[in-house]
Amino acid sequence: MRKAPTCLRSHQAINEVSKIEAYNPYQKYREQSISTLAPEELLILLYEELTVCIHKSILHITNKRIADAHNSIIKAENIIVYLIDILDMNYPISNDLLQVYEFIYIQLVNANAKKETALLQPIIPLIADLKDTWQAAGKKLRQKTVL
Repeated sequence: MRKAPTCLRSHQAINEVSKIEAYNPYQKYREQSISTLAPEELLILLYEELTVCIHKSILHITNKRIADAHNSIIKAENIIVYLIDILDMNYPISNDLLQVYEFIYIQLVNANAKKETALLQPIIPLIADLKDTWQAAGKKLRQKTVL
């Protein structure tokens, strides 16, 4: 069941929802597990969520659910903005990643404006490649620390 927008909920109802959310064990577990992830694991999780958002956007556009498509694309855009924000530009690879992230962001903005799935399709393999690269890097890093 969807929550009513904050402006439509009474102050008491907002407090009740906040109390429930504060004591939600699943939410606490999820937050704790995310906060303990290694950096490459967090990146992989972000790439997976980004892929889910894009697939949902494609589905929503195909089914003419424009508001849902918009919301999914905005969520994907927010993930890309976060990935850009956390880039450490002290590494040469960061410039290349920045260009890829900017390309993905532009595609998302254009897809949101035009509601065209053709603009979303080419970024899915890019994200998959990024995810695979970080998974391989994380695996190598774990192997080095074990040895």
